[in-house]
Parts: sequence; C-alpha cells; structure tokens
Amino acid sequence: MLKKYQTETYWKKYQRFFPLRAHVTSENAPDEEWFEWHGASIHIDRYPCREAPLTIIVVHGGGGYGRLFAPVGLLLRKAGYEVVAPDLPGYGLSKNDSSMVRYDVWIRMLSDLVASEYKRNGRRIVLCGGSLGGYLAYLSAAQLGSELIAGIIATTLIDPRLRLAKEQLAKNSLVLHGMMPLMPLFAKLAGNLKLPIKWFTKMGAMSNDSELSQLVAEDPFGGGVRVPVSFMQSIFSVRPAMEPENFDICPVLLAHPAADRWSSIESSRPFFDRIKGDKTLVLLEKCGHFPVEEPGISQLEHAAIAFLAKIADNSGARQTTTI
Repeated sequence: MLKKYQTETYWKKYQRFFPLRAHVTSENAPDEEWFEWHGASIHIDRYPCREAPLTIIVVHGGGGYGRLFAPVGLLLRKAGYEVVAPDLPGYGLSKNDSSMVRYDVWIRMLSDLVASEYKRNGRRIVLCGGSLGGYLAYLSAAQLGSELIAGIIATTLIDPRLRLAKEQLAKNSLVLHGMMPLMPLFAKLAGNLKLPIKWFTKMGAMSNDSELSQLVAEDPFGGGVRVPVSFMQSIFSVRPAMEPENFDICPVLLAHPAADRWSSIESSRPFFDRIKGDKTLVLLEKCGHFPVEEPGISQLEHAAIAFLAKIADNSGARQTTTI
C-alpha cells in the first residue's frame, strides 16, 4: 500500500551542483509515497507519467538515497518516462528494522518493488543504478528475468568478489588488510553493531568536488548514516543468481564516470566484459563517482534516453558498443 508523504527540504542543498536544467524545486519535486514491505515503510519519490512506455527505478548505493537522484529523475521524466526512486533500508526516510540493512535484503526489497510497479500498470521496468546500486540493479534483474526487466543502466558494475573491487571500495589499507579478512567473524560476533559507513569506505571520493563529497559524507540520511557491521559483510558475500556469462535477460548500459577517483572503470570492466547479452559502454567525461559535471552528465542524459528509446521501440540487433 502506498501513501502520500510530504518530505523535509534537506535535499535542496545538492541542487547547485547539477546543471540548471536539472534543478529540482518545490514546484517540480517528485511525488512522495510509502511502499509497505514486510513491516518496513520504504520511502519513494515518484515522477509519474501516465503515457510512459517504461518505468525507471533509480537505485542508490551505500552513501545516497532516492532524492539525491531527483535531478536525473526530472530529466528522464521530461523525456517521457515514469521514474521511481526508493530509499533503500537504512537510508533516506525509510523506516525499517536494522536487520533489513543488508545487501541481500536490498535485492529482495527491490525485486518486490519491481513486481509491485509492474502490477500497477503492466509496464516493464528499467533499473538505473548509481555506485553500488549498479551491481544491485544487475542482481535484481538476474533474479526477475525478462518478463519484468527491460534494461539496466549503471554508473558502475563492481563485482565485490574481485580483489581490485575490494581495494577500490575499502577506505584504506587498514580496512583492506586488517578489517576485511576478519569481517565474517566480526559480523557473527557483533553483526548488529552500527558504525559510520564512512569508516569503511572512501566517502571523500564520492565526488571530485570536495564540497559535494563533504555534504554527502555528513548527510544524516546518506553518507553520514551508521550501518550494521553485517551490512558490510553482506556486500562481499552476495552471489548473483546468474553469472554475467549467461546474462542475456536485457540490454545493459554502463555509463561510467571517466574521472572516478573511488571506483575506476578498471573495477567495472571485468564484470561488464563478461556479460553475454547486448551491452553498451559510455565514458562520462570529467565526471567523478557522483556524476554531476559537464559534459559527462549531458552524455549520461543523452545515452540513457537513446538506450531507453531503443528498448521502448523493441528494435536493434545484439551488439557491443564502446563510445
């Protein structure tokens, strides 16, 4: 059951970092709802579009929440698509038990939200993931199949099982060599202990603009949250329902920031290259991990709209493209 909700204005401080055409104001802000799920109330932003051929679900990563991506949602809504952006358990305004702050629970919640959206209007879903939300989009799509999922757009496709991924995700060598090897044991002994996520990850590299990175790192709804130790362990222990060599459920667009100082293209390329089906790689010029800079954000907009139009038209042969 979805209910209307009027949010606070905590998100407005981010708008100045986006191009003017993508600025979200009180006049063009998304509608707000609650998705009631297994006792949790998941906060959702929605840009409705009755005539849309597809619904886009925007998925944040480990330092964000749905409203941070409202500028992207606004641009996609202007292009004629309905956009839904949930606050995953533990982030934003969602209300949930701390046991739900796990990567595997995020997959289940996202998959159920996809099913709910499909039931709502019969439209297939495109999952659009930023940061760790990109891999989360893949994991959910691999479970759901092509009946519900029409495409994946991701800014990163980091497989946390890989050594390079661990090196780039970890905040420093102490976390990489000292804490990560002990994480399974620590999670068993003190899995419910909540610690700041910025203790584990390179939150300072969220953006190439130090002011924006600081805003994210200190945001009590995003990078400033405390997460259970078990959450960090769950990121590295989740396994996909389908390995990329067998994945041809839907087309994949990897729109990777070219100047990402947190997770470089080298950490996403191994997983992307293994994907069996249609796939396109676009490098976003001058963009950091949180892609707000020009010309990259315009490249993201244009690539996403072209990708969505191709899916909506149900045309085009299977191919791999690099731009």
